[in-house]
Amino acid sequence: MLFIACATGFAKVVYLAPNGSDGADGTIGHPFATLPAAYKAIGGGDTICVRGGVYRVDDNQVMKKDKGYAYVFALEKAGTAKRRTCIMGYPGERPVFDFSALMLDGKWRFGAFYLGADYLHLKNFDIVGVPVRMKGHTQSECVSAKKGSHCIVENLAMHDGMAIGYYQTAGADNLILNCDAYNNYDDYSEGSYGGNVDGFGCHIRNKKDGGNVFRGCRAWRNSDDGFDLINCDTPAEFDHCYAFYNGFQPAENPTDTVTFLNAGDGNGFKAGGWGMSPTATKCPAVCPSHYIHHCIAYLNKANGVYSNHHLGGNRWEYNVSIRNKRDNYNMVNRLSSLAGDNYDIDGYGHVLKNNVSKEPGKLHISNVNWVDSKLEGNSFEPGGVDAKSVFITQAELLAPRDKDGNLKPIELNLWKQQ
Repeated sequence: MLFIACATGFAKVVYLAPNGSDGADGTIGHPFATLPAAYKAIGGGDTICVRGGVYRVDDNQVMKKDKGYAYVFALEKAGTAKRRTCIMGYPGERPVFDFSALMLDGKWRFGAFYLGADYLHLKNFDIVGVPVRMKGHTQSECVSAKKGSHCIVENLAMHDGMAIGYYQTAGADNLILNCDAYNNYDDYSEGSYGGNVDGFGCHIRNKKDGGNVFRGCRAWRNSDDGFDLINCDTPAEFDHCYAFYNGFQPAENPTDTVTFLNAGDGNGFKAGGWGMSPTATKCPAVCPSHYIHHCIAYLNKANGVYSNHHLGGNRWEYNVSIRNKRDNYNMVNRLSSLAGDNYDIDGYGHVLKNNVSKEPGKLHISNVNWVDSKLEGNSFEPGGVDAKSVFITQAELLAPRDKDGNLKPIELNLWKQQ
């Protein structure tokens, strides 16, 4: 069978299967057994096609160690705009990479998949059980985006582990499309708090690495935040993403709407900020304005939509924030990055347009400077959109994706009428 979902031109395709052998030739009839063996057999612009089943990953498969990290699958063979280097689930099948057996003597942070080159494409598989084996303020990551630009990470499910789902610190113009991060909770490194385990984190320190977009992604039951942009020096975009039930420990039953045991921070969308140290010297001269639109924040432990002591304004448009335990929209900013200015003031420079708030734990919107920000058509303003007409159910948030990774659209008049 010819696999053409990613490969074009004269790209080589090799196959991986749970019943394969690393001594095989990688054809569909004689597949490899482990991803490192398959990876050795390809060049930049080639494709690894992964058959369905469970792949149990152990210490022997770790491909790279660098600066305290053990990158299990270090992807460092770049593709091109016309022919990406691809790791793809076989059409109609769903591979699962299980990292729970990783140990390495408890001395390393783990990055399950390392984006270390440009024009990579990961698609259609699960990443489960990524552990944390170190004590102290540490973390592991399912996808460690530390270098590659122009990459696509598509229809991955990163769940039931101790690691952040997708974590990016470098790279431009990456698209994170239709991915899920859920039931991730580190109860080991710092006890039961689980404070470092976000669903998605984008923390880029080079202002030239712009153009990163998170589209159609969901984060739920992660022990810290759903989506986090702290220390991100360049604008990022969240488009049609959902954050719900974050800041709580995972539930045995994924549809449990009764049991909520507290864990980490628990904001739905934490968009910006450089913290509250005496100075924010790492802050860029021009602070980025992030774009968060058509997103849903539902019953998170803290704020639904949160500017996190930012040093400038963000764009918040057509979002829905419902039943979050604190405020549905918290626009608090830090005064400045200067020494002694590490205190909060009402958020300035924000643009909030046609956002909806319903049933907040405390306030619909807080800490916003109504003069120095632009607000238009929000449900918490006179004459704004009608929040009563907006209904969202857990079944809609948890709806299964179709075979291509797309979610069934949530039909909101708010989004239809724009």
